[in-house]
Amino acid sequence: EMIEKIKRSIDGGARFLIASHIDPDGDALGSMFSLYWVLRSLGKSACVYMKDNIPYRYDFLPGPQDLLHTPPEECFDAVFVLDCGSLFRIGADYEKIGALGPLISIDHHETNEAFGAINLLNKAASSTAEVLYGLYVSLNVEFSRNIAMNMYTGVFTDTGSLRYENTNPEAFEICRRMVETGVKPAYVARMVYENHPMERFLLLGEALRTLRRINGGRVALAYVTEEMFARTGTTGEYADGFSEEFRKLSNIEASVFIRQIADRKFKISMRSKGVIDVAAICGQFGGGGHRNAAGC
Repeated sequence: EMIEKIKRSIDGGARFLIASHIDPDGDALGSMFSLYWVLRSLGKSACVYMKDNIPYRYDFLPGPQDLLHTPPEECFDAVFVLDCGSLFRIGADYEKIGALGPLISIDHHETNEAFGAINLLNKAASSTAEVLYGLYVSLNVEFSRNIAMNMYTGVFTDTGSLRYENTNPEAFEICRRMVETGVKPAYVARMVYENHPMERFLLLGEALRTLRRINGGRVALAYVTEEMFARTGTTGEYADGFSEEFRKLSNIEASVFIRQIADRKFKISMRSKGVIDVAAICGQFGGGGHRNAAGC
């Protein structure tokens, strides 16, 4: 029913805006950019709004030449909000973006608030890219290289290279079909995981010095501060993936990584190995996510 509503919205509209959350990951970017190319292939006008710049590890993704970093003035036939459990996850200008047209929320987070006029939600999906795949098939979309590269990256990264608990048969099927379209798995893996500047490892070294076990050794905890960023010449995007690194410790049930973003302000990423529901914990601090991966 939701897919049919979205199809009618696309068929009856001409101009669309696409947005996702701040600190975008591979699923957010892959979902936004794939939808951009899908709408373009259907003869529609599409714009992508991002408060942040594209993180360096995702520079290879084919996206629009002109990204919007400030809210546009004109209205749209619909505003697609992807991979966001709450509208405020878009960033400081979320109210302006939310007023530019009817909201269509497409997501897979367990803590989604169903804030859209249309909500296409699948909490069992591996990624938002997987949810979009069902929409694209229903729209009879021909998967071009630009669409396929973004779709593959969205699924591949949100499943931790098809290793996490959210990896399902659909994730493998989508990746298989995108590879058949021409995506090179080794290339995507190299760009995402083996393309870091030296400064990232210097920052990781700083974080490792803070690493310790808490809660009787069940939880790994580490952090980075503004001083560490300054000392290594890095920014927040260089710490992307640190929480996953610390989850690799044996005999722990969860990892907590704290990143300072301003004076007395911190972003917290939590990961668990199946027992602890970190989404419930992060929800107590205004955040959310999934049982095994969440933030606040």
